[in-house]
Amino acid sequence: MSTLLLTKVADVGRAAIERLRGVWFPIVQTAIASGLAWYIANDVLGHPQPFFAPIASAVCLSISNVLRAQRAVQMIIGVSLGIWMGALMHGLFGTGVIPIALTVLLALGVAVMIGRGFIGQGMMFVNQTVVSSILVLALYRNAVAERIDDALIGGGLAIVFAVLLFPANPLTVLRRARVAVFDALHDVLSRTAEVAAGRRVALMSSNRPEFVAVLLGIWRLGATAVLISPAWKHDEVDHALALTNPSHAVGDHPVLAGLMPMLHLDEPVTPAEPISMSAPPRADAVLVFSSGTTGLPKAVRHTHAALLEAVLHWRDALQLTRRDRIQVATPPSHILGLLNIVTALRTVIRMPRFSMIKQMSESKAVIGLNMLTLWTDRGTLQPWIAPLREMLDDGTVKPVVAGAFSFEEAGAAQSMITERRNVGKVVLVP
Repeated sequence: MSTLLLTKVADVGRAAIERLRGVWFPIVQTAIASGLAWYIANDVLGHPQPFFAPIASAVCLSISNVLRAQRAVQMIIGVSLGIWMGALMHGLFGTGVIPIALTVLLALGVAVMIGRGFIGQGMMFVNQTVVSSILVLALYRNAVAERIDDALIGGGLAIVFAVLLFPANPLTVLRRARVAVFDALHDVLSRTAEVAAGRRVALMSSNRPEFVAVLLGIWRLGATAVLISPAWKHDEVDHALALTNPSHAVGDHPVLAGLMPMLHLDEPVTPAEPISMSAPPRADAVLVFSSGTTGLPKAVRHTHAALLEAVLHWRDALQLTRRDRIQVATPPSHILGLLNIVTALRTVIRMPRFSMIKQMSESKAVIGLNMLTLWTDRGTLQPWIAPLREMLDDGTVKPVVAGAFSFEEAGAAQSMITERRNVGKVVLVP
């Protein structure tokens, strides 16, 4: 009995040490940044109680090297917005039960309304907005306006550490995300319903490494991925779900979570046994949607065999090798973004630090075909343009144009597209 207990304790200890080994470097970074934040706020600027400066650094950096800079920006904006709203409510109603309740209501409502995209992802922006507004009312006489300075100090140091000094290695981040998401998908999806060949899993995610890991995990489970654009609104997502009828949902978007139960990419996961790919070649790999410029988006089926053939053709056409780089600028939910990502995985291409000018000059593909590379390698675009021009001239291809706008009317053209009022293409003319 004692031997069994000692063995169990030893296993628990080894697992704990292994977890610590994986995050020790981010922990050291967070500790140093927090100490520096206190020093700058207290010793250099003379803030009497700069407690939030080290808190800001610790919250933004934490033990993860993923999305650190984004968390810092979200926190800084959320703190600033919350303090201004708290000061406004304090000036109007003072402090008390009703002012606190009204402030929380206003802060959460405003944060939800303006928190979208980069700023609204996750809960950092919303939480910091409402907490800051409450602190203004609770500590109004204790110079809480300095909290903005402390947030800038702590968040600024977090950005310096995350972006300039210790940027995350994309391959390492993707590797860790892949393991975590594989475990989560295998455990959660297999327990909630038997995900077999033919089942569909909706995927609506922002641009993050977990997207690739989720996609591969869905395929390993023998299911089909339904890729939904994170830019879509409620009605478009509802239409996509009704059209494809997925049994599960994975992602980080509140619209998808509001329409069906969703496994969030930020949820903690429990390790599970790895599994191998189980989908046959003729099974559906993904359902991707059209842009919807001629009506509501339409789902397009791609089997594993067809997708693999497209990837191999794409790789051969671009003559990609392990030494090449490819900058994927299209969203991963778009067919071109998906094709470029899977092609990169099949070719084992490394991801360099992002530099738009450098990538445009060195990459062999940016959103499909890089015109600069084609001109350099081939000297002409005629082999691609000539057949298209012939089809346009003889009427084989007849583009449907819903509206033509001058450059000065670009705003009206964009509104026509986003409001789905066009049946056909919307073009800008000089």
